Amino acid sequence: MITGLAQWFEANRKGIAHVIACVLTPLFYVASFPPFEVNEAAYVFLVPFVIWLSFAPSLRSVFLTALGIGWASWIALIFWLHHVTWAGMISLAGVMGLYFALWALGTAWLANRARGEGMWTGIPLTLGAAGLWVVFEHIRGFFLTGFPWLPLSASQATEPIMLQSASIFGSWVVSFAIVLLNFGVAAYLLRLVQYARTRKRGICPEFYVALSFIVAISFLLLRLSSGQQREAAFRAAVIQPNIPQNQKWDQAFERKIVNQLEWQTLALKASQPDAAFWPETVLPYPLNDDGVMEAWGTRLATGLGSPIFAGAMGIEKGEGETEWYNSVFVIRPEYGLFPLYYSKQHLVPFGEYIPLRSFWPWIEKVVPINGDIYPGQKTQLLPLDLPDNTLRVGSLVCYEDVFPSISRDAVKEGASLLFVASNSAWYGRSGAAAQHRAHSILRAVETRRPIIRVGNDGWTGWIDEFGSIKGSLDPWEQSATVFEISRDRRWVGKQTFYVKYGDWFVWCCWLIFGVSLWLAPKFIEEPV
Repeated sequence: MITGLAQWFEANRKGIAHVIACVLTPLFYVASFPPFEVNEAAYVFLVPFVIWLSFAPSLRSVFLTALGIGWASWIALIFWLHHVTWAGMISLAGVMGLYFALWALGTAWLANRARGEGMWTGIPLTLGAAGLWVVFEHIRGFFLTGFPWLPLSASQATEPIMLQSASIFGSWVVSFAIVLLNFGVAAYLLRLVQYARTRKRGICPEFYVALSFIVAISFLLLRLSSGQQREAAFRAAVIQPNIPQNQKWDQAFERKIVNQLEWQTLALKASQPDAAFWPETVLPYPLNDDGVMEAWGTRLATGLGSPIFAGAMGIEKGEGETEWYNSVFVIRPEYGLFPLYYSKQHLVPFGEYIPLRSFWPWIEKVVPINGDIYPGQKTQLLPLDLPDNTLRVGSLVCYEDVFPSISRDAVKEGASLLFVASNSAWYGRSGAAAQHRAHSILRAVETRRPIIRVGNDGWTGWIDEFGSIKGSLDPWEQSATVFEISRDRRWVGKQTFYVKYGDWFVWCCWLIFGVSLWLAPKFIEEPV
């Protein structure tokens, strides 16, 4: 019986490997991200898939299998989007699955070129696959306006030791290292099977290269986060009003929302905050329209004795046209609105505007947006005046912290800290806010700037320059508190290598993949 079973496994091992890949790869991939945060799962999620690739399946089979794995994985990861649109959620998951399928297709093509005898044949495949993964992560930040949600590096958001090299390479290097390790582990397991069959000894260079790279960008760079020289920066009052989305723009609840913001903010006056921070578009009216809301805000800021950084709609009236913006204002005690304000630059397509609206007017029946919100045209830093100095605040609205370039631009302009105003109430009690928080952690490490993040119903908290969460509020509750924000004086006024030079590592990954394609056949040894 045992012999028969062994023969059955031997005859069907390719099919068994296929089934295991289809089950374990999406399971481990989803588990590695928030809200599950089984970080270690990221180190092995590709192992079953790579082992299946070693059986040389057809490119068609690779593409279809990877498309199914990717589609299923992303349906699980962005299932929260169904609160807004089921069709949009399923379609977007399909697009994200297509990226995985294209990566798998390129990797299988590279594997076919590297297939053969030789101890070093796996090196081009391992390096090339990791480089190609980063290339596709970068592309999806631009294609169709961009959706770089949950890069593989976000799976390590709660492991700051893995992130510190992002200040040099960007978070891309973490994704590269994780894929590298997956291929190294798969190669090691395949070598063990080969040894069991042939008793032929040999080392596994793919595994040792991957392990060395992981150690190099984590433990060997601990000096980047050690020896901190922290100093108190200011006291930040954060307001998490937890306004239900169905009340947010309902005229019947306008007065209730304004009154709630007022008492929640003034309740923190005794704590003597240096500034207060409100979430995205928290007010039911534009702040800079007719003066009534500005007068109310000025009175509130004066009563608090501190400026308020307020997420609200901004309005600009031109000749015959009114332009609406998703903005962040500063309301100053006694003086009112600071004349300049920041407006969201990267808008959500079909959520805040309809792309190419004039070409498909019928789409308003499917996507009920009465008018487009206009994008801001530049980074606008806002002043936070303190008794002995002025800090310059870079603002990010909603999912703008998903795009590394926006936070980079703010810091290059001179931002001392970053403020993310958000509203996840659209997505119910889901993992959306926790996933969003992971991106803020990446941006903090890349720029070496503290980040204050305030959500309508969460996630609300602050993150230091090294990706550690220093304080937070419980999500989905009406809450407010004062955070003692500190900073590492070594980074005051300084820019990281990544801020200065941007996505240079991505272009290295393009080069790595190209060189791997060229080298792959040259590493194959002719059988003796």
